Amino acid sequence: MNRWVERQEEQLVMDDQRAITAHLKADASSGHRFLAQQIWHTAQALGVPTSSHVLATGLDAAVLVGTTAPEEHGRATSLWDAAATWRAMTPPRWPYPAFTVDPAPEPAGARARGLFAVQIVSQVGLDVRARSMTAWSNQQRLFHEDLAGALTSAAPDGLVVALASHTILDTPRRDRWEEAGEVADFLGAARLPSHALRTDARCDAPFDLLIFRRHGHHAVVHAPGQGPELVVPGTVLMQSGEIPVSEYYRSHRGHVLGLPMVRTDRWDMDHLTVLDTEQTWLTRLPQVLDQITRAHTPPALPGTTASVDAQRAPRAASRVIPRTGVEADRSSRAADSVPPL
Repeated sequence: MNRWVERQEEQLVMDDQRAITAHLKADASSGHRFLAQQIWHTAQALGVPTSSHVLATGLDAAVLVGTTAPEEHGRATSLWDAAATWRAMTPPRWPYPAFTVDPAPEPAGARARGLFAVQIVSQVGLDVRARSMTAWSNQQRLFHEDLAGALTSAAPDGLVVALASHTILDTPRRDRWEEAGEVADFLGAARLPSHALRTDARCDAPFDLLIFRRHGHHAVVHAPGQGPELVVPGTVLMQSGEIPVSEYYRSHRGHVLGLPMVRTDRWDMDHLTVLDTEQTWLTRLPQVLDQITRAHTPPALPGTTASVDAQRAPRAASRVIPRTGVEADRSSRAADSVPPL
């Protein structure tokens, strides 16, 4: 029996490797460019001043900081490789490009260190279903290592925006989140649908956009054991399956940008799919981020004027051309299992 399990794990690892290869070869720069517009709008609305130092890591890091410079160097070649790191100054207002300060891939170099007002972490393999325990464990470990590093180098009140596999929120590790909760607050999240970035059939997992804010200079210091237990909520089971999903979406159902469903793959394994065949997420994501911004932006005091960004009208709808060629999920069994929200 153990040998059978080992052989199955080997097959799942091979399947994961093929999926990661497809993920790395697919061009997602258009989707990342759209996400960058929304992220920078949100960051500035949350009070990040212009000309602040920012850092982006992961796939299309150069795109995420607003530059169109080629990113041929430093690209990740597997789930376990480090992708290029890009430093920049925040653009004063999108779509004006950022001024690239350090395009060299030096994730561990001295020039890559410092306190940053905004950091964007783009997880490698975020839209790949890690079916093997080997890939899943590495996916979880590497994300939390990247998040911990980002929070460590975040300036007081600095933001960390993570593009991450949905399994990060759906299977939270208490110890990891407690460590993050000691230095940062979880502001909110949005769950993007399957194929939001890549049309390849192997890159069909939904993923999350997560926003954290480092505690400021005047943050309340809690006694040991009396601080927040978790920086993110726990999980609940979907109605028609045993798949855990983040409890955050129970009270923020509109932050799931599509219809969540349980599907079964050829390995007879259940997985989460978020369907949005009309690509409404391109319009709904800006609305969700504006909601998060309003929830964490204090009202202007009497006699003062709110910032220009806070007064700005809701951001314009996306002009991204609808993606074509995305095949429907043809699983043998599918259950409409919207979380019990």
